[in-house]
Amino acid sequence: MQLKIGARIMCAQTLTLGLGSALFGPLIMGAEQLGPLLVFALMTLVTAFTLNPLLLPWICLRDLHQIGNALEGLKRGNYAVPLPTAEQPHDPDDENELNRLKREILWMRRAIEQRERDIGSQAERIRALNAELRIEAVTDKLTGLYNARFFWERIADCFEHHHRSGEPFTFAILDIDHFKRINDTYGHLGGDRVLARLAGILRADTRTDDVLARIGGEEFALIMHRISPEDACARLAQLRARLHRDPIRLNACTHIQVTVSIGYTVVGEQQPQPQFAPPRDPQEIVKRADDALYWIKANGRNGCIAWSELDPHYRKQRQTLLHCETRRSPCPSADNRHDGNTAHQPTLPCLGAHPQNPSTSASATNSADSND
Repeated sequence: MQLKIGARIMCAQTLTLGLGSALFGPLIMGAEQLGPLLVFALMTLVTAFTLNPLLLPWICLRDLHQIGNALEGLKRGNYAVPLPTAEQPHDPDDENELNRLKREILWMRRAIEQRERDIGSQAERIRALNAELRIEAVTDKLTGLYNARFFWERIADCFEHHHRSGEPFTFAILDIDHFKRINDTYGHLGGDRVLARLAGILRADTRTDDVLARIGGEEFALIMHRISPEDACARLAQLRARLHRDPIRLNACTHIQVTVSIGYTVVGEQQPQPQFAPPRDPQEIVKRADDALYWIKANGRNGCIAWSELDPHYRKQRQTLLHCETRRSPCPSADNRHDGNTAHQPTLPCLGAHPQNPSTSASATNSADSND
């Protein structure tokens, strides 16, 4: 049976009186005067004050010290501080108050530890969910490539990095030729398969640090870092040649030949012509590659050309056209990207003699009504 605090104190006082009687009892044996009794009482008090500090740890200080260490560890997040407790008696009234307090502290410590584990597990699940949502938010569902939103973030980052370090990079736009015919012939599912297969080919032929994104219905964007203009031209030409050479397999019985037109620009390239001013913002980078792509689409398709290789008069016309046409740019913003399935032809008040470029929608699937 456990002793309560009051019982321990009574035991200590009884022990003190017993020791006092044993030590000073013989001195007053046979004494008939009051003086020896007073001396005995005084010596007993002295003995009590001397022995009680020695008995106090047995009474409660040891338990209080253990409780203090456990609470200090709990405050610091250390749940391994030992806190020994006696077995709980059958009768709760017989239990030591400090032992009951220690059991309550142990219960509270286990509850806090479990809640912290639960919170940690929930936080880990939230981080994993946020990562999945982030991937989903920047990924095109049909092709598995990055989408236009992520592309505009990355090209802005590349532009800022180029201004800080002077490191050049190449930006290219790839557009499938006569994609409307594919949709008309094989339907939307066939067009989707072409886009998915083409995305796989592009992904296999790009480096891990390059950024490949689908920015429109049949338009893809490619950012190549740390590459010379000559190597960029060779890689894009090889990619176009491979797509022209290897047919895309739609099913076991159907293979179709797909060609692409590529327009690109090198940011940071040392240009021999003084009129080649550096681009002022990411939108101008995209505009230059789009101008090169437009030229390829207007001159036979299935080609690759850099913006710096364009005729100066044509570049000037395209720059003027930027302020007077309604033709879209690859930017997916609401200001310049048309939605819906209705095809839109560019208005060319300044370039009436030039053919018109196909337009694309920004939907997740290809637009069956887009122009060739």
